[in-house]
Amino acid sequence: MQHTKDQPMRWSTFSLLMIIAIVLAGFYRFPDLDLRPMHTDEAILGVKFLEFWRTGYFDYSPADFHGPFLHYLTRAFAWMGHWHDPAEVTDASLRGVIAVCGVGLVLLTVFLTDALGRMATVMAMLMMAASPMMVFYSRYFIMEVPFVALLAVFMIGCWRFAQGKSRLWLLLSGAALGCLHATKETFVINLAAMLCGWIAARVVTEGFKKRSSGMRLMDRNKEVKTPWLWIAVTGVLVSVALFSGGFKHWDDVRESITTYASYAKRSGGAGGHEKPWNYYLELMFWHSDFWVWTELMIGGLAVIGMLKAFFGSYGRDTHRQAFLVFLSIYALAALTAYSIIPYKTPWTILSVQWALTLLAGVGACALYRFSSGRLYHFVIGLLLMGGIYHLCYMSKVTLYHPVSTNGAEQPNMRGPFLYSHTSMSALKLVTRLRELAAFAPKEFAAQVINIDSGWPLPWYLRGVPDIGYQMQVPQGLINAPVMVVDVGQMPAVQAKLAGKPYESDFFSLRPDVNVALLVEKGLWDRFLAAKSGAAAPAKAPSSPVPNTRPAATPAQPVAPPAREPAPAAIVPPTPASPAAPPSTSPAPVAPATAPPP
Repeated sequence: MQHTKDQPMRWSTFSLLMIIAIVLAGFYRFPDLDLRPMHTDEAILGVKFLEFWRTGYFDYSPADFHGPFLHYLTRAFAWMGHWHDPAEVTDASLRGVIAVCGVGLVLLTVFLTDALGRMATVMAMLMMAASPMMVFYSRYFIMEVPFVALLAVFMIGCWRFAQGKSRLWLLLSGAALGCLHATKETFVINLAAMLCGWIAARVVTEGFKKRSSGMRLMDRNKEVKTPWLWIAVTGVLVSVALFSGGFKHWDDVRESITTYASYAKRSGGAGGHEKPWNYYLELMFWHSDFWVWTELMIGGLAVIGMLKAFFGSYGRDTHRQAFLVFLSIYALAALTAYSIIPYKTPWTILSVQWALTLLAGVGACALYRFSSGRLYHFVIGLLLMGGIYHLCYMSKVTLYHPVSTNGAEQPNMRGPFLYSHTSMSALKLVTRLRELAAFAPKEFAAQVINIDSGWPLPWYLRGVPDIGYQMQVPQGLINAPVMVVDVGQMPAVQAKLAGKPYESDFFSLRPDVNVALLVEKGLWDRFLAAKSGAAAPAKAPSSPVPNTRPAATPAQPVAPPAREPAPAAIVPPTPASPAAPPSTSPAPVAPATAPPP
């Protein structure tokens, strides 16, 4: 393979492109964070964060919800942002925490400049900033982007220690490792993949040589004979501190270990999340859904980067080759492990996508410097910029419809990254329920009957009192003035109505999950009359609600409802918790939840 001598990019050019990458990352991550309704998993985590804020205690469940790190992180943002009241928390404020982590992930790449090279670093930053998958989940209040950022900090700390021998880098890596354990249980897969990469680097190369570095946190110390012990001890202390709430609740520490038995069973694909082995490959590189969604540029350049890692010429810089071999084997091992496991959700592969993007930066640099011809450089540079522009366009399509509607861009409710996402129709239902509660506050009481307890309704209706949530149809007659019923449970509900006539309307919570809104006819007539300003019509004779099965309500853009004052804390119990007791008039019942993948 012909290869010209690497010439470092000028610092001025490097700095300019780095700034462009950071600005680009913020441009796609921060605007319109409340554009799309909260996913079920976001809503559950939002409610749990509010409970954590009010009580100061995170009750870890070994079966669901993952670890407490995201809630501690969000609480830190709440303190820095002067969030004075849980009632002020919005969709955008929660997602803003993740957006900051997404931009931070791009910025962290700078700490690997001496491993990747200047050109490779800025190319990786530009692709990471514009990657539609990275953009989409950097606007999602789930653990994945903070998880990948912690992985990056762990790797950076280990690399910087290998170059500078400062123990503070070991402490930073250990703290990141403890936070990884307190973030998501799948960290063991990434840790095993990193171990494979480290072994491969030691076998294939001369290893991570000791080298002077300008990024030391303090003067070089003497040789550290047990670096992994420093990392392990620090990691254990940080993890225990987070799970125990400051060394107070030791049951959660024990459950953070026993949880792996539960997750080993879930990895078989429980809950309808079974996917074929090639699901992630299609998701990252070629997926067709009214548009071809592809990040094949990143995948193709990553392959070139891997070839560069194993067959490139490094001279005395064998420590750089060791890092690139490590990164290549880590990416392949993690991708293989996640692909073999039947249980798959699209955001889980972000840690692999991040590593591939770093390698893609190396591949772009190798491709550009394959020849010294000016025409060749011009053509390759043009192709690389065109590829980044395509990523930018795909990020725009990911967030909005490609065509504006009535002069305003609308949220895109299709594509490979929308995974059983809440429909815009659900916000119409929220608005209707809020209107009914405001119209008749003394008369209003609602019963939500849905196998998933109507999520994300408990998040959006947390300021509305007298709403009960049940997974099963209660025993006995039902006479609640307002009900939200899964259409599949409508026949059972109809059989238990207390002879009152109800008006019905239908909404979609998410794809293939449709619910009926039943409102007692007298209340509905008075509500319509108040809205129209006309006199209330005569009460209709009693008749049962029609047995109608609608198709899914098409998604329509609706402005998010205004926030109401915070209610008493809603604590979602685990799926093993018993359903709410049967009742004919709903009392507030804590919603049962399905576990976030």
